[in-house]
Amino acid sequence: MASKSHSNLSIIEAVETLSNIADLELDRDVGVAQKHEIVLHNEKIAYKTVHWLHEQDATTTVSLVRETFRVVLHFLKQFYKKEYSYVSDPKTIEGIKTIMVLVGEAAKKLDKYTNLFHESHKQSVMELKEFKQLQDFYLSKIARKIDEEVLSRWILGLTFGKLQKLPFKAKAPKLVGKEAPSKIEETKHLFIDLETVKKDTEYELFFIRKEDGSRFFSPRLLRNIKLVCDFGDYFGETKELDPIIDVKKWLDRVFHESAVDILKAVGNKLNVFFHDIVGNSKDEEFTDLLKDAFMALMLSSHNHNLLQNKPVKSCGEYFVDFQGFLRDVLNSRVYQKWIAYPPKENNVIAVDTLDIIHTVCSAYYSSLQGLEEMVSIIDVLIHDSIQKVSAEHLQEAKKIDRLWSKLGADYIAMTKLLKGHPNGPLFKVLDVLEENALHLYDPIMQHNIPSQLFDLYVQNHRIENIRFACPISQEFINKAVVNEEFKGFLRDYTQSSVQKKHLLFNLQDRTSWREHARSVVLEELQHQSEFEKALCVVTLAIDTDFFHQLAPYHQVNHATTFIDQFKEHLKGEGSGFYFPPSINKKELFNFIDKGMELVHRIFFSNKNVLLREHRLDFIEIFYLFLQLKLIDMVKPNSFSFTCKDGIDVGMAYNSELFVLLKFINLSEWNESDRDYLNFLIYTPAILYRERVMLPDRFNRMLSAIRTIESAQHEYGKEKFSKVIEESFASVFNTPILGSMLLLPS
Repeated sequence: MASKSHSNLSIIEAVETLSNIADLELDRDVGVAQKHEIVLHNEKIAYKTVHWLHEQDATTTVSLVRETFRVVLHFLKQFYKKEYSYVSDPKTIEGIKTIMVLVGEAAKKLDKYTNLFHESHKQSVMELKEFKQLQDFYLSKIARKIDEEVLSRWILGLTFGKLQKLPFKAKAPKLVGKEAPSKIEETKHLFIDLETVKKDTEYELFFIRKEDGSRFFSPRLLRNIKLVCDFGDYFGETKELDPIIDVKKWLDRVFHESAVDILKAVGNKLNVFFHDIVGNSKDEEFTDLLKDAFMALMLSSHNHNLLQNKPVKSCGEYFVDFQGFLRDVLNSRVYQKWIAYPPKENNVIAVDTLDIIHTVCSAYYSSLQGLEEMVSIIDVLIHDSIQKVSAEHLQEAKKIDRLWSKLGADYIAMTKLLKGHPNGPLFKVLDVLEENALHLYDPIMQHNIPSQLFDLYVQNHRIENIRFACPISQEFINKAVVNEEFKGFLRDYTQSSVQKKHLLFNLQDRTSWREHARSVVLEELQHQSEFEKALCVVTLAIDTDFFHQLAPYHQVNHATTFIDQFKEHLKGEGSGFYFPPSINKKELFNFIDKGMELVHRIFFSNKNVLLREHRLDFIEIFYLFLQLKLIDMVKPNSFSFTCKDGIDVGMAYNSELFVLLKFINLSEWNESDRDYLNFLIYTPAILYRERVMLPDRFNRMLSAIRTIESAQHEYGKEKFSKVIEESFASVFNTPILGSMLLLPS
């Protein structure tokens, strides 16, 4: 970056430093971070030193403050030279003003630390040469173009906007769901910060309100995000090409293919709708809504509307229109009346219309294969990423001829490659807030649509594996509502000539205030008489202290004690697990006892001592066999690993299951299998969050795969498969461990 020819600090880091100082509370310590780089084995390693505002650090701190001002001045000069003459966007020029406001606020805040500056430097920060040069340049060259308060009004509008801003015209459904128990911590004083946003672990809190209606973020956080996004790209004479610059085109093609899939699933029923229902229905307004949904879907399915063809309106935009019209249909008075009081068989128009709507909902959740468009794209990205890795790293990775080693090396390379697309999650947050002004968390309406993954084929029974985010809309942290599209999918299962069932693995932490409401509303849905035969929801404890083996479990190294604790959590209440009454507890608990014994023997050689990393792998591997056992017991037509967004936790378990079953059924790993595994790991994260899978989730998955592969290597491929199938045969009702994996065609 050009800025780093003058300084080791980037403009983004300078803005973050100023923001942190400006937002400082005077009774707390503050530090200024200094960035360093060292070279080891021809690889640059970056690290930071924090200099706290104490007298002993005074000289270094003042030097870093001066450097921060110099970086901002250099940025303004570059901006003035290259951008100023033709930039007319009021938000951009207002953003420049906001940076200067940060400079002033930070300088005033630092001056209040008199022990540091008055005793050590005998001058105010505002008297520093760098501060004066910065102020003079801004006032003389740039200030006259600033349009007051534009950015401020935008930020306040997002922060204190109306409570209800739904993307569909119909009235929002009444929110239901059990409130979190009193033991769950209060959210009154909780706020997300810039570091959390950059990590992208809690982005849903941007769209959810606290119980009292206030937000989890402050106006100054939006200010900082906006500045980082708007001005992070101005520097860079030798800026690398953004590796996912076409991500919007990729997403547009996914929407296009998904529209084609839905129309294909609806098939002849579309002709019935336009020929027999349109014009003959008594509810003309309702029929028009459904007609608009189909028209939008057909326009989305047309190739000439692909974003790459520069259309007036893209496939993705038409698909979003379809989603909005369908949501209107499902929330309409007519549809809700038909659900409450089903029409009689002689009311052919109503019966056929309901059937068509539920077919659309079913296709929406179970038939979309548009995501498959990303298989070849991910393959190219991985190939490009490997080219950027040093020869030493490549040689080191090749020394270990194992799947886990290749996956780990690819992840490091992909992480490095995507540094060419910085702040992707920040842009995603701003995109949704700016484009939709959507003031609730509703993944399916925020571009995160379902997708069909690999299927399991067991004894002539095909079990579909579907990827979808938590099927809810949530405006308040303590309440959530299941979306009508998912209910429509279940109604289609109920009305099928052969009763179908979906098994939903809820991979959200029901003990956490963040995910409790979403977990409970899903668990309760299966108890409604309308859905009890079509849905089974099982919650597995994710992100609890035991799951991560944190205190008080972090030092329990004795295998017997650990296994006893694990059983206690699985069989008890209040530990984050939920098994509905429809699950035979006697059979389940017998599996838990026997299954843990087998996992301990096969994968950990019955060791008496299990270190923390071994216990983490034990939990992960046992979860895989538990998931297979539940599929074996429920015998569903489809299943899903559902976390809040179907991106990290859910896709990690999909990837692990894919690997485990490939190892057990002895099928050879070909190029298509490897490409598909990479597709599972990277596609949702890149497409929907513009990043790689979160490192914690990836490393947990990789460690488990390494342990499984090591056991296979020790036994030998054929013996490993035989030991698994013979050992677990007594606790499974079907040969599901030997099930065939079917990839989408």
